[in-house]
Amino acid sequence: MLKLIRSRYFRPVVGLGLLLTAVSVQALSECKAPNGLSADDQGHYCMIHTFRWACLLDKGYDMDKDNWTVMQWDYEECTIRGCDQLLQQTGALSEALFLKACNIAVFDRR
Repeated sequence: MLKLIRSRYFRPVVGLGLLLTAVSVQALSECKAPNGLSADDQGHYCMIHTFRWACLLDKGYDMDKDNWTVMQWDYEECTIRGCDQLLQQTGALSEALFLKACNIAVFDRR
Protein backbone atom coordinates (compact mmCIF):
# COMPACT_ATOMS: atom_id res chain seq x y z
CA MET A 1 0.00 0.00 0.00
CA LEU A 2 2.79 2.41 0.89
CA LYS A 3 4.51 1.64 -2.40
CA LEU A 4 1.39 2.64 -4.36
CA ILE A 5 0.98 5.89 -2.43
CA ARG A 6 4.65 6.73 -2.79
CA SER A 7 4.72 6.14 -6.53
CA ARG A 8 1.57 8.24 -7.00
CA TYR A 9 3.23 11.22 -5.33
CA PHE A 10 6.71 10.88 -6.79
CA ARG A 11 5.76 10.43 -10.43
CA PRO A 12 4.72 14.09 -10.91
CA VAL A 13 7.92 15.22 -9.21
CA VAL A 14 10.04 13.07 -11.55
CA GLY A 15 8.04 14.33 -14.52
CA LEU A 16 8.56 17.92 -13.43
CA GLY A 17 12.29 17.29 -13.00
CA LEU A 18 12.54 15.89 -16.51
CA LEU A 19 10.59 18.85 -17.87
CA LEU A 20 12.89 21.34 -16.16
CA THR A 21 15.90 19.45 -17.46
CA ALA A 22 14.51 19.59 -20.99
CA VAL A 23 13.90 23.34 -20.71
CA SER A 24 17.45 24.04 -19.58
CA VAL A 25 18.90 21.83 -22.32
CA GLN A 26 17.13 23.90 -24.99
CA ALA A 27 19.32 26.87 -24.10
CA LEU A 28 22.52 24.88 -24.71
CA SER A 29 24.38 26.01 -27.79
CA GLU A 30 25.41 23.53 -30.46
CA CYS A 31 28.68 21.77 -29.72
CA LYS A 32 31.25 22.03 -32.51
CA ALA A 33 34.22 19.87 -31.63
CA PRO A 34 37.55 21.01 -33.10
CA ASN A 35 39.18 19.02 -35.88
CA GLY A 36 41.72 16.37 -35.02
CA LEU A 37 39.75 14.59 -32.30
CA SER A 38 38.66 10.95 -32.39
CA ALA A 39 34.94 10.15 -32.25
CA ASP A 40 35.18 9.36 -28.53
CA ASP A 41 37.06 12.58 -27.87
CA GLN A 42 34.47 14.57 -29.83
CA GLY A 43 31.78 13.21 -27.52
CA HIS A 44 33.91 14.00 -24.49
CA TYR A 45 34.58 17.50 -25.83
CA CYS A 46 30.83 18.07 -26.05
CA MET A 47 30.46 16.84 -22.46
CA ILE A 48 33.02 19.45 -21.36
CA HIS A 49 31.10 22.03 -23.41
CA THR A 50 27.89 21.08 -21.59
CA PHE A 51 29.54 21.25 -18.15
CA ARG A 52 31.08 24.64 -19.02
CA TRP A 53 27.73 25.97 -20.28
CA ALA A 54 25.96 24.89 -17.07
CA CYS A 55 28.71 26.44 -14.96
CA LEU A 56 28.40 29.78 -16.77
CA LEU A 57 24.63 29.71 -16.34
CA ASP A 58 25.12 29.05 -12.62
CA LYS A 59 27.38 32.12 -12.48
CA GLY A 60 24.48 34.21 -13.79
CA TYR A 61 25.47 34.76 -17.41
CA ASP A 62 22.58 35.21 -19.87
CA MET A 63 23.70 33.32 -22.95
CA ASP A 64 20.36 33.46 -24.74
CA LYS A 65 21.48 36.72 -26.35
CA ASP A 66 23.17 36.71 -29.75
CA ASN A 67 26.35 38.47 -28.62
CA TRP A 68 26.93 37.16 -25.11
CA THR A 69 30.24 37.77 -23.43
CA VAL A 70 31.74 36.34 -20.27
CA MET A 71 34.73 37.24 -18.17
CA GLN A 72 37.78 35.28 -19.29
CA TRP A 73 38.44 34.10 -15.74
CA ASP A 74 34.91 32.69 -15.45
CA TYR A 75 35.23 30.94 -18.83
CA GLU A 76 38.55 29.39 -17.85
CA GLU A 77 37.28 28.35 -14.42
CA CYS A 78 34.21 26.70 -15.95
CA THR A 79 36.39 24.98 -18.56
CA ILE A 80 38.63 23.58 -15.83
CA ARG A 81 35.56 22.44 -13.87
CA GLY A 82 34.22 20.74 -17.00
CA CYS A 83 37.52 18.96 -17.58
CA ASP A 84 37.64 17.89 -13.93
CA GLN A 85 34.07 16.60 -14.10
CA LEU A 86 34.81 14.60 -17.25
CA LEU A 87 37.98 13.21 -15.67
CA GLN A 88 36.00 12.10 -12.61
CA GLN A 89 33.37 10.41 -14.77
CA THR A 90 35.64 8.71 -17.29
CA GLY A 91 38.85 8.28 -15.32
CA ALA A 92 41.11 9.59 -18.10
CA LEU A 93 41.58 12.34 -20.69
CA SER A 94 43.38 11.74 -23.94
CA GLU A 95 46.31 14.00 -24.73
CA ALA A 96 44.53 15.36 -27.81
CA LEU A 97 41.42 16.24 -25.79
CA PHE A 98 43.51 17.84 -23.07
CA LEU A 99 45.36 19.99 -25.61
CA LYS A 100 42.19 21.02 -27.50
CA ALA A 101 39.82 21.60 -24.59
CA CYS A 102 41.52 21.69 -21.19
CA ASN A 103 44.86 23.40 -21.81
CA ILE A 104 43.99 26.96 -20.82
CA ALA A 105 47.50 28.17 -21.68
CA VAL A 106 46.55 27.86 -25.37
CA PHE A 107 44.29 30.90 -24.97
CA ASP A 108 47.27 33.03 -23.96
CA ARG A 109 49.16 32.38 -27.20
CA ARG A 110 48.87 35.09 -29.81
